[in-house]
Amino acid sequence: MIVRKTLEQARAEGGRFDKEKFDSFTDADIKRMIDEDPDLAPRTETLVALLEARNVRRKLGLTPAQFAKKLGVPVETIRAWEREFTPADPVLQALLRILNRISKSALRALDHRARKAG
Repeated sequence: MIVRKTLEQARAEGGRFDKEKFDSFTDADIKRMIDEDPDLAPRTETLVALLEARNVRRKLGLTPAQFAKKLGVPVETIRAWEREFTPADPVLQALLRILNRISKSALRALDHRARKAG
């Protein structure tokens, strides 16, 4: 069980720190406490790694200009993503995941969108 106290509460109780209890926690205890606390972020090993636009573009065998045309964005946007880190924007990351996992189908869908717009 996690007990939260303000600094004032801890000081009012004499600021005791139970070193023996603290040292008795195992890694499993700490992981369990983190998982039980809704105010904490999830453990990093459960987070999905972000994809880089350059890696996906290269896997697809496209130039920056071709990739930009497929996505319907300016080539400068692709270059910025590749110069800096690709944004963690959830929509962009979802698109990159789709392109990375089901490349042929995704590229066909993007070509279809481009033909309809044109």
